[in-house]
Amino acid sequence: MDCRTGGAMAERMTIRHLEIFAAVCDAGGVSAAARELRVSQPSVSQAVRDLEERFGVRLFDRLARRMVPTEAGRRLLAHARGVLADLGELERSMGEGAVATLRLASSITCGTCHLPGMLARLAEAAPDVRALVRVEDSRAVERDVASGEADLGLIEGLVHEPELDAVPFARDELVVVGPPGRRGERLSAAGLAAERLVLRERGSGVRELLEAALTERGLAARAEWESVSTEAIKAAVSSGLGVSVLPAALVEREVAEGRLAPLAVEGLELGRELLVVRHRRRSVSPAMAAFLGAAGVGGRA
Repeated sequence: MDCRTGGAMAERMTIRHLEIFAAVCDAGGVSAAARELRVSQPSVSQAVRDLEERFGVRLFDRLARRMVPTEAGRRLLAHARGVLADLGELERSMGEGAVATLRLASSITCGTCHLPGMLARLAEAAPDVRALVRVEDSRAVERDVASGEADLGLIEGLVHEPELDAVPFARDELVVVGPPGRRGERLSAAGLAAERLVLRERGSGVRELLEAALTERGLAARAEWESVSTEAIKAAVSSGLGVSVLPAALVEREVAEGRLAPLAVEGLELGRELLVVRHRRRSVSPAMAAFLGAAGVGGRA
């Protein structure tokens, strides 16, 4: 039979084939590998023949009573070791008492003000859960959860992805802030829209809520300064470069210290819910359930 075309046997490569092949490479021969694996020599020889037929190449040279991998054999050995290592990791991860990995995506506001406390409670309640966290804007969080890149997400305001279910875990109030010299000023919605605005980037929950509130009144928010960094925005406003809208929790210290001034805006409500989101067709793993409990929404998500 032409080993390049192979037959039924050549098509059935299994993990056991790779284990035997690696053992022959390590032991330097069929007999030694058979003893190591506690199987018969013919079964080891057959496994090697199966692989050679499967790939259509010679995998060993017989040199001085020792089987030495050919160049093709060395390539196969590198891949075989990777596959066997991955299999071992899989078996360990599925075993009882294994550390579970939870992939979380969070908006900047949620990641700054709420997620650290949630993770502290999670570590206390479920020390076997390892959380991997990505902090980004709310729209990116939604995309990650919808695509399966994240198990759960924390966002602000509206949900855009139709595949996601959302449960509120807190309420967040936004405030308009200006430089210290403007403390006590009152603005109309039109006056706010006319200000030099220093805002978060498009896609952030804060920016979206402000734009929606102004659009309802026939107004538009035109940012002269955009940033993904809340700290950069606060520094710009404190320096007199404009006014901004930010979560109250993120400017509390600066307002108390007099570095930012809260500005009242008549008739403009800027509150929002903070949400835990997950894909509605995704089953809730024990790690996800533990985090939902730490977030205070275990019975509702």
